[in-house]
Amino acid sequence: MAADWLGSLVSINCGPTLGVYQGEVSSVDQSSQTISLRQPFHNGIKCPVPEVTFSAIDIKELKILDIKNGNARNSSSVSTKVSSAPVAVPKGDPRSVEKVNSPQHCSKSYGERHLDVPGQPKGFRRRHNSWSSSSRGANQVTPKKNGVKNGQMKHRDDECFGDGVDDGLDTDFDFEGNLALFDKAAVFSEIDISERRNGARSRGTPQEQTPSRYRHDENILEAKPIVYRQITVPQPGAKEYCTDSGLVVPSISYELHKRLLTVAERHGLSLERRLEMTGVCASQMALTLLGGPNRFTPKNLHQRPTVALLCGPHVQGAQGISCGRHLSNHEVEVILFLPNFVKMLDSVTSELTLFNKTGGKQVSSIKDLPDTPVDLIINCLDCHENTFLMDQPWYRAAADWANQNRAPVLSLDPPVSGQGQAVEAKWSLSLCLPLPLAEGAGRVYLCDIGVPRQVFQEVGIKYHSPFGCKFVIPLHSA
Repeated sequence: MAADWLGSLVSINCGPTLGVYQGEVSSVDQSSQTISLRQPFHNGIKCPVPEVTFSAIDIKELKILDIKNGNARNSSSVSTKVSSAPVAVPKGDPRSVEKVNSPQHCSKSYGERHLDVPGQPKGFRRRHNSWSSSSRGANQVTPKKNGVKNGQMKHRDDECFGDGVDDGLDTDFDFEGNLALFDKAAVFSEIDISERRNGARSRGTPQEQTPSRYRHDENILEAKPIVYRQITVPQPGAKEYCTDSGLVVPSISYELHKRLLTVAERHGLSLERRLEMTGVCASQMALTLLGGPNRFTPKNLHQRPTVALLCGPHVQGAQGISCGRHLSNHEVEVILFLPNFVKMLDSVTSELTLFNKTGGKQVSSIKDLPDTPVDLIINCLDCHENTFLMDQPWYRAAADWANQNRAPVLSLDPPVSGQGQAVEAKWSLSLCLPLPLAEGAGRVYLCDIGVPRQVFQEVGIKYHSPFGCKFVIPLHSA
């Protein structure tokens, strides 16, 4: 009886370790319970040996793919002798557990859909679900659907395609018939009528009407047009600046700037308050220029930055001393240069008293300034009114030291262009509104010292704050 199965095509599953083999039955030995396959394929790849022999204890599942004589009854007897174990199906598979000796299984395998593999002998086909997709070889091709001829496929392959397959899938989709169901002209006509009806209800000119459709990046809330010139002055200066957001900031003359501060002081913004605000803003800018949070960490206490502060006996010098006090409180080594004078302004004296409480160093001679480059130089030597100070020996000596030192220079509240600056700055910090500065002022920054809006209105300035969420902003030449 075993000879009846010679030449049949079978698939043998030996478990996840050994894999799946397919081939033509060359011999069946009932005494030793072995079966041999000729021209075998292992997991879809042709084996290098011409014949492979299997023992019954190694076979987990045996499937007959093509019966030589078409005898379904003999299929049951041979499968029972070779392997009496039930056919293992994956967990969760909708099929129930089958027996290899099921006549329905053998008859259903014949004449159904198969997959062609290049290099296999003629007539050898393997089922789509004979092994899992994870065990396919790299040389396998995409499965192809064989045609049905003369009504050979009378039963669909439930094992491969599952239950409930609609037979109507074999018919072609009627694009023209389905497209005719959509009356495009009527739909667009309805849309146009709806838009005209909504447009007739709206009021105003077509430019004022709200668009009916928006892009994905448009805001559906109506917004006023942006006005970039929000500050107007009665006597514009020689220059105009703009912020990073495009707002125009005009410069003002020193006379208008002085009148603005006088009115602010009359309303309560005293000189002491202005000095404190200027010192805070200038120290924040200096801390940023020194490295900001990357420099000022507990791990860098041994690398304290050094700042040289050059001040004169005037209000600008008092602003610089206030800045030095805040820097010294933030662990910056501050060296304050202030020449000895018999009589100084009260604001300078009070700021100097507070500075000496911080542990900062004060010198009155240029010789006491460091010879090595410092991290930053803050220049407060210049004054808006007393230009005769530029002829003083201490002024020229301090300016020469600053120019010879290779450290960058920050000028605090520099004078207008034309008065001359002996120290060339990399940055300049103006107060409230900028003055028309010279080219040697470097990059211009503006700080907010807290002047109210109505104070601007009293001197004829239409003002809207350009600072946003900051107290110090950069300005660019317009």
